[in-house]
Amino acid sequence: MEGQQDNEVERMKKKILYLILFSLLIIGLVFPRVTVASPDDNVVSVEPAIVTANPGETFTLDITITNATGVNAWEIKLRWSIAVLGFSFPPINVTEGTFLSDVGTTQMYVTPIQMLETAQIGALLTENLTASGDGTLVTIDFLVVDAGNCTLDLYDVKLFDAAGGAITPVAEPVDSYFYTTKPFASFTRTPAAPLPGDIVTFNASACFDPDGGSITAYSWDFDDGTPAGTGMIVNHTYTAYRSDPYVVNLTVTDDEADTWYRTGEVLIWRDIVMFDLWPTDYDPGLWEEVITEAQAGYVFQIIGTAVNQGSVSETLNVTYYADLDTAVIGDEITVDVIEVTIAADAGSGWGLLSVWNTTGLSKGVYRFTAVADAVPDEALAGGTENNVLFIDITILTTKISLVPDTGFATTTIAGFDFEPDSTITITWDGTPVPTLPSPLTSDSIGNFTAIISVPTQTVPGAHTVRATDEEGNWAEATFTVVNMTGPEGPAGAAGATGPAGATGPQGEAGEAAPTEYLWASIILAIVAILIAGYGILRKST
Repeated sequence: MEGQQDNEVERMKKKILYLILFSLLIIGLVFPRVTVASPDDNVVSVEPAIVTANPGETFTLDITITNATGVNAWEIKLRWSIAVLGFSFPPINVTEGTFLSDVGTTQMYVTPIQMLETAQIGALLTENLTASGDGTLVTIDFLVVDAGNCTLDLYDVKLFDAAGGAITPVAEPVDSYFYTTKPFASFTRTPAAPLPGDIVTFNASACFDPDGGSITAYSWDFDDGTPAGTGMIVNHTYTAYRSDPYVVNLTVTDDEADTWYRTGEVLIWRDIVMFDLWPTDYDPGLWEEVITEAQAGYVFQIIGTAVNQGSVSETLNVTYYADLDTAVIGDEITVDVIEVTIAADAGSGWGLLSVWNTTGLSKGVYRFTAVADAVPDEALAGGTENNVLFIDITILTTKISLVPDTGFATTTIAGFDFEPDSTITITWDGTPVPTLPSPLTSDSIGNFTAIISVPTQTVPGAHTVRATDEEGNWAEATFTVVNMTGPEGPAGAAGATGPAGATGPQGEAGEAAPTEYLWASIILAIVAILIAGYGILRKST
């Protein structure tokens, strides 16, 4: 009896052992495979390790791999100084190498990341194949845009096998170093916004020779007809305004007689321009519309824009005027005086907003004028002709009244201050309507009276009535059509229930659960089996 129990325990142990082995097999199939390589394998490098070329020339780099095993796909990032080698595709040309393409069909991608001065490049075999050994991943052609030096930094290198698993480890990438034999030229200046007579200091201490030599000479052309300057740090005084910038040119020479240059602009100019004048409605929601005609009493929002085309920040007054007689601007109505500060090469933004209330004005065409004060020396520099900008605005004093102004049948229109002895046209929501009398004519002082029928008796709400004379003078009033519809009656009894409708089509199938949940469930089940098996083994022993 005891022997039979021992045999039963042994059979149970074997079953549990097989179950554990089967579970381990499932785990191996579930998790992505990670290929582990020797630390000396999978070396990705930039070749050649050192390269030199000069501005305007091109050179070629290879990204290579050595001691690779079972590579199906790769990805790298390469970073460089775009000030020296530029950043455009082309002239930066990228060509896939033969490491993968010799094995089968491939796809390559190039993603420029200019903010990081980086290109992300990758390729993969479209078939279940792999490449091993040594080879070229990609070839890159660069155009040198300026003198200088930089590291071609290879980083974030990734290799993948045919199952999509990462190949590890990947050796530390090997970078390349680039330099020009031409010296690097650069300079700064102070002050940033000089005026005639100011001493301008130019400093070229940032210049250097990328090939390890030294700068032996500095030559300065100040673009004003004066003799060239020499030395690393020089002072210069400009004596005149100029609308075009002075283009300063620095040429440096190194100990091998190689030269290179750098240019920079110095603008010395003063000029304020009244750029825009925009009369509109006081409601910001209507600011897109320019309004040049309104009834007396209308409140305009005035939006002006002045631009500083000079090289220094300016503080000045802008004055708004309104004049019926344009012989002399500014002797009738001063609407507003606004002080504004405008940075060099900038506009006034919202700094010149104003309001013009036309209550009490006589009818007529007003010249609305914006005048920007001249800044110091502006007459010598940009001139003051562009400091003035105007727009003509028509103010009307015509008006009409409606009696009654609410109803649904007729109304009497009384008009005042229209053109004398002029034919009057009445419109309802923009559509001409008959009048009594007809034709309708203003009297000798521009007044009239007429009766009209309401043409939209079944359309309750506000409607616009406009009267216009032959000279284009107009006035508007609002008539409200009352709603003559009676109150809604009580609801009727519910009708009999109709027959059931046909069964609708079957809905679309819902989305499948994420595969992550499925794998998680399988793994938890396997872990539970292992724990249970372990417990049984412990108990049996």
